[in-house]
Amino acid sequence: MPTHSEATRLNLEYYRKQAKSLLKAVKAGDRQAEEWMQHFVPRLGAGDFTGVALHDAQLAVAREQGFASWPRFKTFLEQSRLDFQGLVKTFVEAAVSDSRRATEMLEKHPELAKAGVYPALVLGDVEPVEQALREDAEFVRTKGGPLEREPLLYVCFSRFAYGGTPQADRFGGAARLLLSAGADPNASYTPEEWPDNPLSCLYGAAGLNNNRALTLALLDAGANSNDGESLYHSTEHADLACFRLLLERGASTERTNALKHMLDREELEGVKLLLAAGADPNEINERGETALHWAVWRGRSVGIIETLLDAGATLDAKRNDGRTAYALALQGRQEVAALLAARGASRDLSALDQFIGDCERAGPQELEQLLARAPRIELPALGGHLMTELVQSHCTAAVRGLLAAGVNVNTRGEHGATALHWACWKGYGDLAKILLDHGASLTAEDTSFHGTPPGWFGHGSQNCGDPGGDYAEVARVLIAAGAKIPAVDIPTGRPDVDAVLREHGLIK
Repeated sequence: MPTHSEATRLNLEYYRKQAKSLLKAVKAGDRQAEEWMQHFVPRLGAGDFTGVALHDAQLAVAREQGFASWPRFKTFLEQSRLDFQGLVKTFVEAAVSDSRRATEMLEKHPELAKAGVYPALVLGDVEPVEQALREDAEFVRTKGGPLEREPLLYVCFSRFAYGGTPQADRFGGAARLLLSAGADPNASYTPEEWPDNPLSCLYGAAGLNNNRALTLALLDAGANSNDGESLYHSTEHADLACFRLLLERGASTERTNALKHMLDREELEGVKLLLAAGADPNEINERGETALHWAVWRGRSVGIIETLLDAGATLDAKRNDGRTAYALALQGRQEVAALLAARGASRDLSALDQFIGDCERAGPQELEQLLARAPRIELPALGGHLMTELVQSHCTAAVRGLLAAGVNVNTRGEHGATALHWACWKGYGDLAKILLDHGASLTAEDTSFHGTPPGWFGHGSQNCGDPGGDYAEVARVLIAAGAKIPAVDIPTGRPDVDAVLREHGLIK
């Protein structure tokens, strides 16, 4: 029988009541409650609790317990008291969302593999599915199971279907079985967080899981290759297996943004395949960026830049902020700038671009002189992404130039994130220190994921993979600045980073 303290710790209702009490106190003007809430939910702002809601209080309670969100904390509490039926439900839910968690559950409870047709679907196990079809002909199109979805969706979105897992080869056969029984190859579901963005079976098979056999089964059954998601996300996989298959089956590149997404990494062959399939290098996004702008910003090689130019990329196209690809190349990409100039790019620059380029080319003594006479810059008028773009490109001298020119260190760019968010994500310790020395906020939350810079550090150290990143140095800088690194993101699994965290007593 659990002790009183254990029961309290595992009692979800206790924490629900705690959140409600906190919300009531904040609305009553309790100063201590307001300070506590603001500490864990910095976006509320000092003294401004207009519109504060229960979900804000729940987030604060979850973060105090070391969890990034209330749903994660709730899941932990619920799993602590599961019976076997609840364990099966949780396993199926994890199988389509969190492969590591699902794998750990299966290793700990191997009996889950034989716990019914829905575990069989997410494991690609054909025999229980065949039995379900024999018993109920309508099963194939009936929404059911823990997620109230059609059976084919469990197969296509299972993370066990990801290419390379021990079970991956099973899923093509499982899908063909369901499709031959009448499953809809274009079945989809709509996630709560994206109510206007249904996700198809093909997206799960090709974009999410990169499972060629599963993707082929869907395409053979008439799946729509132009679903607005599958081609775009298939560019994310190193072997391009499903990406090639989609193009072979006639997937259109038009309005997919697949070319720019392919340019997010160094993948010359994929770029060539998209251009050959009709991708327009001069298609612009909401910021007026062409593929050439994007390639320069993302740090792509001279070979990829040449390929875009050979495909008709416009040399002097200007983004909404008036900047050309040549101007962007002056942000530390001198070899690309030389190529663009040699191909005929205009070298006329705005005063701002000239200043940025001068900073990047300057030696140490000359840079200090440039910073001393930096022009005053009103960044918002030029588009608020410049500061964060320079950080993502690791243009330390140019960032110092903007700061010397009076640009707000907490200006926001992509995802509503600050420059410090991006320095932490990329592992750029030198930039993190410079930004903090200029007053960068450690508690500012981005607008897409509601994470702080220390949270981006923890997540980035495990997921970014920038070869130029020094996350151990970022850890030192953050700790010296008094940052609170979310417990959910540590240990990071990186020996050099965890050694720093251990040295300062943040992990054991």
